[in-house]
Amino acid sequence: MTTTTGSVGVTGAVGSAHARVEGRDKVTGAARYAGEIPFADLAHGWLVLSTVARGRIRSVEDAPVLAMPGVLTVLHHGNAPRVETDYVGMVGRPSPVLGIFQHDRVPFVGWPVALVVAETSEQAREAAEALVVRYDEEPHDVAFFAGRSGTYTPQDTPMVQAETEKGDLEAQLDASDFVVDEEYTTPEEHHHPMEPHAATARWDGGRLDVVDSNQGSTWVASELAQLFSLDPASIRVRSEHVGGGFGSKGLSPHQVAAVMAATVLGRPVRVVLTRRQMPSLVGYRSPTAQRIRLGADVDGGLRAFDHQAQSLTSTVHEFVESSAVLGRVMYDADAHHTLHRLVRLDVPVPSWMRAPGEAPGSFALESALDELAEKCGVDPIALRARNEPGTGP
Repeated sequence: MTTTTGSVGVTGAVGSAHARVEGRDKVTGAARYAGEIPFADLAHGWLVLSTVARGRIRSVEDAPVLAMPGVLTVLHHGNAPRVETDYVGMVGRPSPVLGIFQHDRVPFVGWPVALVVAETSEQAREAAEALVVRYDEEPHDVAFFAGRSGTYTPQDTPMVQAETEKGDLEAQLDASDFVVDEEYTTPEEHHHPMEPHAATARWDGGRLDVVDSNQGSTWVASELAQLFSLDPASIRVRSEHVGGGFGSKGLSPHQVAAVMAATVLGRPVRVVLTRRQMPSLVGYRSPTAQRIRLGADVDGGLRAFDHQAQSLTSTVHEFVESSAVLGRVMYDADAHHTLHRLVRLDVPVPSWMRAPGEAPGSFALESALDELAEKCGVDPIALRARNEPGTGP
């Protein structure tokens, strides 16, 4: 059968000048970001985070703080509005971190334990820093390293297939002329966009209006609707400009806290995260420990490919840094095996960060391929081209 492909029109998008829609506003300072938009009667919330890695809240001593100038309320597990976290949203089940102030458990350092709301941001911060929270501490485990006990293979999900396997790996390694067997590690990495995470919530005629910095307003609106058991049509989420996100600006505790406080006080409430609060609240890239075994014949053709990636997850929500997915589509071999392993620790919940999985995974995989090229005496680019799927002999 002969198939004729017609010519494709040139759009001129590449190599030609186009005005960026928000470019002028951003470079001249006219752009309004979520933490800057004025509202009448605006109150300010400041999150208080746990200082212990595991345990229970014994008491929140809010009476002295409530007597401080400008303080309007202190929300915590004893008085906060209830939210619903038992649902499946657009990207699966929500992280339990979004269910702030629902119980006295503390699963990691930086878990939200209270929100202080005051007339000004300065008053809220001063009161939040003065708030005394007492804990009953429990033993914790935060140590991540290769081969540690407690690792497990996660269940397959629509987002990540835990393991793939083809052929007899050990037999092909034994039959290979050249073998690379190396371990690689990558550190955890954190989101720090120029614009902080910020949200302002208010009720307007029975409708919830949220001004936010996010990377998906429809998604944030749908999640808030389910968390607060609201009609999705009664929620509007606006994000005029986003000053960087890297995957971190979805739904985080600060939006939930702002909605809670606006509901309790009946006035607009803004919550802005600080740099020190971000590592525990907006997700981060898990550290990884990866073992890669490659076996090749004399001309660099892969006979065996094995990529096993280990990462951490929290005790409250499972997330897989899918470092082994890259080799499934990039390179072929007679025997091909990839595997993800996790360990649950008393740490904040990891999440998507720019190129999730591919970033740490490609570092390890491409380093191993370079080492194999050196052993085989083959040009590194030629080695890669030789092993693309569908290009074998």
